[in-house]
Amino acid sequence: MIAPVLRNLRSRALRTSLTAAGIAIGILALVVVGGLAERLHTIVAGSSSLNTGAIFAFAPLADDASGRGNLERSAAMIRHFRGVRGVVPEVILPYSTGNDGRFGPPALIFGFPPAARAYASRTPAIARGRDLRPADDRAAVIGPDFATTQGASVGSTIALEGNSFHVVGVIERSFTIFDAAIVVPYADARALLGQEVPPFVARLPNVEGTALMIVVDPGADTGLLARKISLETGLNANDPKTSAANLNAATAVFDGIIFGAALVALVVGAFSIVNTMTIAVTERTREIGIRKAIGAGDGDIMREFLVEAATIGALGGAVGIVAGAIVIALVNAHNAAGGNLELFALTPRLVAGAFAFALVLSALAGLVPAFAAARLDPTEALRRMA
Repeated sequence: MIAPVLRNLRSRALRTSLTAAGIAIGILALVVVGGLAERLHTIVAGSSSLNTGAIFAFAPLADDASGRGNLERSAAMIRHFRGVRGVVPEVILPYSTGNDGRFGPPALIFGFPPAARAYASRTPAIARGRDLRPADDRAAVIGPDFATTQGASVGSTIALEGNSFHVVGVIERSFTIFDAAIVVPYADARALLGQEVPPFVARLPNVEGTALMIVVDPGADTGLLARKISLETGLNANDPKTSAANLNAATAVFDGIIFGAALVALVVGAFSIVNTMTIAVTERTREIGIRKAIGAGDGDIMREFLVEAATIGALGGAVGIVAGAIVIALVNAHNAAGGNLELFALTPRLVAGAFAFALVLSALAGLVPAFAAARLDPTEALRRMA
């Protein structure tokens, strides 16, 4: 059956090409926006995995000075809360060259005490070089985006708040906040904090960090615990489960919007298939009549037209996927060269889903003209074209 189908499609090559092009445009849109959705899912999954089992508490921005000064007292209080396994101070500072001009997670300087790594459910993997060691001084591990924007790599020297740091490792890309991060020894991070905060804050005792990582017992109600921390300490505590739910809700809305837009383009392509196949039935009425007169059944005629419609969809789907892959590769390469977030992800499930969607949609669009061809009366068909 494939040979006559291909012969029929070649006989009207221009019409077939234009119809397949309509499907290709829709699939191109689906692949590109689907790639954006796939990347968003990767970012959400990565960010959620970093926060599993821990609540992060920060001083309110409007009360940054007193909040930092009160961080140690708050930590002492939180350690006695039911459901808390441990409280670890961390240093998180902004890094800015004054002209970042990049798109993606902000560049931040992190300092983690050994206890933070012991409690962490996931630590950044190292792509090149090595991780920080306890004896390191003025050493740094940097994210891949930071490495690109600053032209740094293992063995380079970078400046943080006027201090020189030796790069010992580059973090593996994870599409999380660590892609643009600089991780330094905890003691060095505290020294940088002393340089950055106003003098009257630096004079306060026990300013060990800018945030608290609160590790909770398995099964503890993180939402209730986060609210308790906020009420009793004045810190801003975020519940990881609530944050994950909000991110997933936002992702679901985004998925609906972008796939709805792509679906509109594909429906337009489907109408072009209906039109093409209907014209084909009209043009081949006599042929259909002759074939039915010599014994072809309704199922044979219907099957041939359905295969023709599906073949057009397959051609358009393949072209659209290739075009989408080229667009995604070009945009990602451009973003990566500037140290920006790679916006799109072309995954196997996206490719398979886009191709299957083009195939199924085209076959469904061809049902009506195929059914009309199958229902033609052979005598009437031969008389009509006589």
